[in-house]
Order: sequence, then C-alpha cells, then structure tokens
Amino acid sequence: MGGGVTLEEAARALAVDDEGRLSPLTVARIGRDLFDLLARMAYVEGGLAHRDVAPRNIMIDTGQLSVADQVEEGAFQLVLIDFGSAVPLESADSSLTARWGAPLGATADFAAPEMLTDDVSGAVARRRSLAVDVYAAAGVLYQMMEGHPPYDLSFAGRSQREGRSAYRIKTEFSAETPAGAHGSAADVRAVLASEPEVAVAVGRAAAELDSAPAPHRVRAALSAVDDQLAEVLMACLVPEQSRRPQAREVREALALFCSQYADNVARSLRGEPLAPCPLGGAAATAARRRRRLRRATRVAVDALSAAVAVGGAVAAGLLTQDMAVAFPAGQPLWSGPMPGLAVSVALLLPLAGALIARGSERGIGFGFARGLLGSLLGGTVAGLLASLTAWPSESVSDALYAVLFLAVVAPLPGLVADWALALPPLSSASSTAPLARPVLPWGAVPSEDRAISTASREALALETMSEAIYELADETNEEGV
Repeated sequence: MGGGVTLEEAARALAVDDEGRLSPLTVARIGRDLFDLLARMAYVEGGLAHRDVAPRNIMIDTGQLSVADQVEEGAFQLVLIDFGSAVPLESADSSLTARWGAPLGATADFAAPEMLTDDVSGAVARRRSLAVDVYAAAGVLYQMMEGHPPYDLSFAGRSQREGRSAYRIKTEFSAETPAGAHGSAADVRAVLASEPEVAVAVGRAAAELDSAPAPHRVRAALSAVDDQLAEVLMACLVPEQSRRPQAREVREALALFCSQYADNVARSLRGEPLAPCPLGGAAATAARRRRRLRRATRVAVDALSAAVAVGGAVAAGLLTQDMAVAFPAGQPLWSGPMPGLAVSVALLLPLAGALIARGSERGIGFGFARGLLGSLLGGTVAGLLASLTAWPSESVSDALYAVLFLAVVAPLPGLVADWALALPPLSSASSTAPLARPVLPWGAVPSEDRAISTASREALALETMSEAIYELADETNEEGV
C-alpha cells in the first residue's frame, strides 16, 4: 500500500456539520465497500473474523487516489488492519480470546455484546462468528452518520444507566435510530453546501417540480431517504446474533441505496414511494413487521380521532334536530326549526380544516402545525356560528360549546400519529435490479470521467450545486401554504 489514512482521520475531514456527521450517501458508500471486504473474508480458507472492526482499524488506501478523489468517484479502497483479535472460524483454540474467554482488544463502542462478557454460556463460541464483525461495522457507520457511537459507554453515560456494564447496556437498551446530517440539520442548505453531489440531485429533482421546494420540505425528503440507511444499520445492531443479516446482504442493500439515491430523492420530493433496498432473511422480516405495526397504529389512531369527531357531531345534530332557534341572535333574519344536519356539518369543520390544511405533509412537523391551525380555524368558524345563534336555553349552548371543544381536540391524536409514525411506503421495484456504479453529478461514470479535467469537473459541479441551493432559498411559494 503506497499510503493511506485511517477512517477515523478521514471522517473528521469529511464531516458536513459541527457534530462530525458525514453525508449519508458517503456513509453508505463506505459501508458498501466495508461490508464487501467483510463478505470476502468469509471466503478466506476456513473463514476469518476480525473481531475489532473500528474506525482506527480501517484504512483508506490513498496509493492511487486521494480520499477526496475516492469520495468524488463514490468508491473507496478500504483495508482492514490490526488482526490481533482475529480468529479463523473453523479453528478450535487459536486465539487468546478463545483460551482466556476475554475479548482481546475489541473496541467497546463498536464491539458486539458477545465480545464484551464471558459470563454467559456459549460466549466463546459466539465470538467465533462473522456476525460480530457485522455488528461492529454497523456501529462504525452509525458513528459516521450520527457523529457518535450507538451507545454512550463513557463513565457519565454508564452512570445514567445505573452503572450497568457495556454488555448489559447493549443487550438491555436499544440504540436510538440515527437521524443523520439532514434530519438533524437546523438549516439543510448549510449541509448541502458540503454535499455537492446531493445538492445537484436535489436541484435536478426540484427543477421538475411546479415550484421550488422550501428547505423544510427538502429536509423531510432527504430524511425519508436516509431512513433507509438507518434501517439497515439498526438491523445489524440487534443483540441477538442470529437475527443479524449476513455481510453480503448488507453490502447488497447498501449498494442499492447508493445506486438509487438520486432517484429516491426525486421520488421523495414528489411524494412518491421510494425504491426499496431490502435486507434478506430475518432482518427484512423484522423490518417489514415494524413497518406494518407502525402503519397499523397510525391508521387505528386516525380512525379513532375521526370516530370521536364524527360521533360527537352526529350526536349533537340529532339532539338539536327541529329545535326552535333564531339567526342571528338579537335581530334574527331567520327563525324556525334547526336542521340537525347543519349542526353536524358545523361541528365537523375542525376535522375538515385539519385534514385540508395538513394536506399530504403528514410525516413532518410542518404538516402537524398546519393541521393544528386548520383545526383551530375550523373550530373558530363553528364557534362564531354557534355564538350568533339564539338557542332555546343557555344549557343547550353550553353543551354545544363542549362538543365543539371535543371536535377541535379530536383531530390532534391523529395528527400526532401521522407525524410520529408515518413511514415512506415501499415501492414494488424489484430488489434484484442490476447494480450500477455511482453516477457523478455531471452524468459521467467514474471511468469515463478521467477525460474531464479536475478544474472543469469542479466548476460544473459547483455551478449546478449553486443553482440547487438558490432554488432551495426561494420559499415564497411555500410560506403562504
């Protein structure tokens, strides 16, 4: 190897925000090539588990291309180093770990739980598995995506967990799902300024829309795409070794994520289903089960909210049917028996206002805020109509105001569920689509790009990126929504 830097060093240089997060697309490409390396280790004679996969033990070979050039090409020359903890999978007692029952040099922040204790039966046998590398590699990618490891194993972090050991923390608690640089960004435009390729993808997708998308909409669209990467990582970070996917399955899922990234950004901005990057076996089944559970919960809460609003409106309509009223009170222009249907329709205005104002933006906080304002606006209109009507008694008007309050509050659980539990639906695209090398911002594949000078490439990429970010800044068409 002519030269290189550790992934730990490279990650600091490639961060796109102050928290040390990398572009999710870069994380996925590094992950694809890292898991490709792990998958090939399975074909070494007898198989080989590294057992200390960590950022300091992963080198980016810069003998032919610099780190910046590898980022630009979307492919990384990775090399694993420090095999002091490695063990052949088919050997009986070939390592200090096997002989002494304690992990040799495994980095706790990234190590699988079975590498952190010898107090459970079968721990030694479970350490002789490629699944420990799958867990650790996912932990490395998690740190690059989120800026910190999956678990806080510092003294302060363990104190918050009542002093539990690293093993217990990793087996008794689930890591938080990473949000990534886009989902955590206060201003997504600042992140995109460090992601020319992603900014170009956003700009091209935005150019196909009727109007320039507001930054909050871009942030939500990118976060929905990044959630696919987070889902792959979380499937690898399960404590049960048997439930972790194989390295080749993770490699294939990440390769699909990378090759479909620009297309999925466009799909997400248009509100269309995303092309999936599924994992095989038990991991995919578990992911589908979680998705179905979230969807079922969201639908159930939506149905309950609507049932409460409609039930209250119908009951009030039946009770006020043919009741003698006058409108407006004081100097009535009309008096006579009240049509119960009119009362029901008025009490449904908050629900209708919430649904109309929220529109299709159910998965983001902005959609929730709009729905809440729509409900309040509908309730205000209904309340104004009720106050202008002369009812037979004060008790009737008090009861109607109580029902109106219920009608305004009823949509809120549904809005919260839509915001918190909404998931981008899976498309029917085939998971066996051919894998292509990443396409560069100017439309050339890496091998063809050699003919383009570095200055020309950078000028064209930056020009397109600037246009994309300029379009993101144009919020005038969205602010009035």
